[in-house]
Amino acid sequence: MSTREGALVLGDISGYTKFVAATELEHSDVLVRRMLNTIVASLKGRLEMAQLEGDAVFFVTEGVAPELIQWLEESYLTFHRRMRRFLERRQCSCDACTRAPELTLKLIAHYGRYTHQRIGDTGQVHGVDVIVPHRLAKNSVPSHEYILATRDLLDRLPAAQRASFIPHTEDADGFGRISLGYRDLSALRDSQPVTRSATDQR
Repeated sequence: MSTREGALVLGDISGYTKFVAATELEHSDVLVRRMLNTIVASLKGRLEMAQLEGDAVFFVTEGVAPELIQWLEESYLTFHRRMRRFLERRQCSCDACTRAPELTLKLIAHYGRYTHQRIGDTGQVHGVDVIVPHRLAKNSVPSHEYILATRDLLDRLPAAQRASFIPHTEDADGFGRISLGYRDLSALRDSQPVTRSATDQR
C-alpha cells in the first residue's frame, strides 16, 4: 500500500459513554447511528471516511485544504441542527430521547502519514500518526465541544486561522508532550442562526 500524507480527523461524539450507560439501548443506538450518519454526510466530498469507531468517525485527506477548519465548524453546526430537529419532532419520552441534548461533537485534527489496509471486507488506515488523534481524545481541554489541532496541522493553516486557536499542550501516552491549539465551538452554536443546509437533507 502506498503511503499518503495529509489531515487525519477524528469526529467524536462527546457524552456517549454516559448517555449509553444511562439510557435504553434500542433507542440510544438509533439516535447515535443517526448522529454518526450526520457527521459523515456533512463531510462527504471534503474528507474521506476511513473507519467507523463506535461513537466516532475517522477521516483522512491528502494534504490540508485551507477550508478544513470551516468544514469542521460546518459539520459541528450540522450535527446540532439535526439534533434540534430530532428534539422538535420526537414523540417519545424515554431516557434516551430525553437525554439526547447531552450529546455534542468534538473534532481532533492532526497532520501525518498513513496507509490504507484491508482486512477481509473491512478497510482501515494504519500508521503512527493515525494513533495521535485517538490518544488526544481524552484530554484536559476545558470544553466538551471543540476543534483540537496539533501543531503539525496548525502550521499548515493560514495564519489568521492559527491565531484563532488557544495554545494548549497534552501528555499523550507514548508520544510525550504534544503542542496543540483548540477552539471552543459552544459559542459558535449559540451565536449562529440555525438554518438548514443541503447537507441536512441527507
